[in-house]
Amino acid sequence: MSMANITTGWLKKETHGTLRRYERRWVVVSGNSLSYFKKDDNSNPSLGIIDLPGKKIVQNPDTDHGFKFELTDKESSYNFSCETKTEREKWVDAISCISYGPFGGGMFGSSIEVTVKREKLHGGRNVPKIISQCIGYLDNSFRLKENGIFRLPGNEKTVKQLKMEFQEGMEPNLEAKGDTHTIGSLLKLYLRSLPDSVIPSSLYEDFVAIILTYELNQQEGLNELRYLINRIPCSAYNCIRRLCEFLFKVQTYSDSNRMDLNNLAIVFSPTILKNNSGNLDLEMRDIQKLKKVTEMMILNHEILFPADKEEEDQEDLDLENIDPDELKNLFTVKMIKYQVQSREILTKDKEIAALRAQLAQSQQTVEQHERTIIEQQNKLDHLGGCVQRLELQDQDNELTIT
Repeated sequence: MSMANITTGWLKKETHGTLRRYERRWVVVSGNSLSYFKKDDNSNPSLGIIDLPGKKIVQNPDTDHGFKFELTDKESSYNFSCETKTEREKWVDAISCISYGPFGGGMFGSSIEVTVKREKLHGGRNVPKIISQCIGYLDNSFRLKENGIFRLPGNEKTVKQLKMEFQEGMEPNLEAKGDTHTIGSLLKLYLRSLPDSVIPSSLYEDFVAIILTYELNQQEGLNELRYLINRIPCSAYNCIRRLCEFLFKVQTYSDSNRMDLNNLAIVFSPTILKNNSGNLDLEMRDIQKLKKVTEMMILNHEILFPADKEEEDQEDLDLENIDPDELKNLFTVKMIKYQVQSREILTKDKEIAALRAQLAQSQQTVEQHERTIIEQQNKLDHLGGCVQRLELQDQDNELTIT
């Protein structure tokens, strides 16, 4: 269903008009848009194209007619239906990477490199915020001692809620909503959602081969491992360094949490390094080697991942050699960011203008009230003068009578 950055497959799309019904369409998600066709050969012009950045994704209640989701914004709405819940989750993840990515979200299903680039536009650092925040939450002695950390599952409903909040670019309050097992499950879910393992699968065979060298000579094996680690892209390097550093700390509490080095390697090795060939026999053959490599990286993280590597500056963007689609995406992200900022400024200007109009109206009302008070005061003064003259006239009359 997914090829590179393209997602294709059959979906049912709701038609527009008076008689609404769902019709089967071949859907292609590529670049920043979703296109739908009548046939799956893409030979004919598309029936429609939907621009995805900025679209909100709503998963509608499940019915007997399928598992539905909606793409919507202030101007339009598109409804789709999938055959299974798993299929819907795959489509939602693929679309949300594009829809929410420009706004600091969309990390589930996106590569680490893409996520780091996007988040840096919003003040992010060298590690995806979901990794930093999950580890930051778990990194205290009380939670590190929790029995079965990373082994026991968390609350499934809360995990899904937190996933969607991160995906939409929000800032979830982990302290208020999470617990040790829920946040541990969220971190594992994110790592499983990566299109590739943390260490690129292109290095799979090289890493697996290290075990033979390590068994013959441990120091030489570590030297080869260090050389391979230096070949990992910077964003992936920073993530694996942060994970191994934290997992080393977790295993120091193994007397309490029952998660020693071996158990942690069993849990994390499939996401740290995997073979994307789909060959199950190969995966079963290498499972112990992958676990051993993971143990080596956790145990020797200080040697293998120097702290200063994380502080290295990223190279400037090479506009001559960058892939055109990637360049287009970067410019699209910038453009959408500026459009959002412009809309926010216009909205604030309208709010200020409305407040000024209210203030001017209030000032007019106050001035009118002041004039009314002055008029009433003048009337009272006039009446007071009349009363005073009458009193003087009464006194004169009494004197005359006397």
